[in-house]
Amino acid sequence: MNAPEKPQPAQAPRPRSLFRQEAIDAQREKLLGELSAARPVPLWIFTLLAAAFAAVFVTFAFVGEYTRRERVEGFVVGDAGAARILAPDSGVVTDLMVKEGDEVEKDATIARLKLERSQLGGGSTLEVVEQQLQNRIRGVESEQTQARMIGEQTLVQQRKRIDDLIKELDQARAGVQVQQARTTSAEQEIHRFEKLAKDGFASEAMVREHRNDMLDQQAKLEALKRQQSTAERELGSAQAEMPLIELRARSQVQQLEQQKSQIEQDMVQTKAKQEIEVTATIAGIVTNIVPSQGDSVAANSLVATVLPAGMGLHAQLLVPTRAIGFIAPGNAVVLRYDAFPFQRFGQYRGTITSVSGTVWSAGEKLGPLTAHEPVYRVDVKLDRQSVTNGGRDFALRPGMLASADILLEKRTVFEWVFEPVLALRERLR
Repeated sequence: MNAPEKPQPAQAPRPRSLFRQEAIDAQREKLLGELSAARPVPLWIFTLLAAAFAAVFVTFAFVGEYTRRERVEGFVVGDAGAARILAPDSGVVTDLMVKEGDEVEKDATIARLKLERSQLGGGSTLEVVEQQLQNRIRGVESEQTQARMIGEQTLVQQRKRIDDLIKELDQARAGVQVQQARTTSAEQEIHRFEKLAKDGFASEAMVREHRNDMLDQQAKLEALKRQQSTAERELGSAQAEMPLIELRARSQVQQLEQQKSQIEQDMVQTKAKQEIEVTATIAGIVTNIVPSQGDSVAANSLVATVLPAGMGLHAQLLVPTRAIGFIAPGNAVVLRYDAFPFQRFGQYRGTITSVSGTVWSAGEKLGPLTAHEPVYRVDVKLDRQSVTNGGRDFALRPGMLASADILLEKRTVFEWVFEPVLALRERLR
């Protein structure tokens, strides 16, 4: 008999979870993280970036430009000729009637001079002035004599020309009359021969010969008429010029007479006065006043300069000889005016109009500047006659100092970088 099996002990019941087993497994995987394969950056991206950088560099090298500049100094001057007011004689400035920048009319008094009574040789200055005025009077009288002689000679020549033209016209008219008769005769002759040919008494060759003769006579008549018209026209022009020649001769003599009267008046005033006035020869703005009150001035020395009112301005630059090689009319210029700081007023452009052919040595003065080394003078046309700041325009004035950059050759970055190589290549050719 089989032994009876022992009863198995009863297993305790498993506790039930609040979550399903699948949810628990999914949470366990999330805590561990997801697996992914590490991929390197593709090589084509690096290639594309390198190509783009190279393209940008090459484009900049061949398209980007740089302009070489030459920095120089200069000043502003007037376009029109300024009037240099000179002392007519040596003396002492007793009154200076104007100051820098004053606007004056023509013949306005600039200064009064007290004449110096003696010279080094002991002679009187007034006597020298009187002698000079007398010499000027004699010179004007000589010019008057020459003007009268020239006027008379011109009138004689013009009258002779008119007489010759009258004779020429008479001859032309006579020639026209004679030729008119010949032409009429030739026309009558051709009519007669045409009638004879029609009746059979003249050949066609004879008719043709007389017709050619008639045409020749008509051509000669037209030529003589043209000569007559030309002679009439020249005669009329010559006759019309006669009063103009007389008027010009009288006008020249009268002008010289006025000059003589003015000199004589100056002589009277010189004798009567010990003091003379220095006056403006044109209307404009006074600048560059040289003497002060109480200073002595020499004869023909500069007292002041008068710039015409409304005159345009341009700049004059002092360019060293070492930098003049590439500078030519048409070069652009960037200017900065010392009186107007460029940080506030900016820079202004101009264009070179001319380059002097003369060199100024070191120490020579050009306007308000002194050359520190051999220089050329370069004239620059200004794009603007004023500077602007805050909506206000400030006019430029003659004598203002300026610094300028002259824009020279413009090249690409490639040309500047490889200039030595390119130059060597040209030399090796």
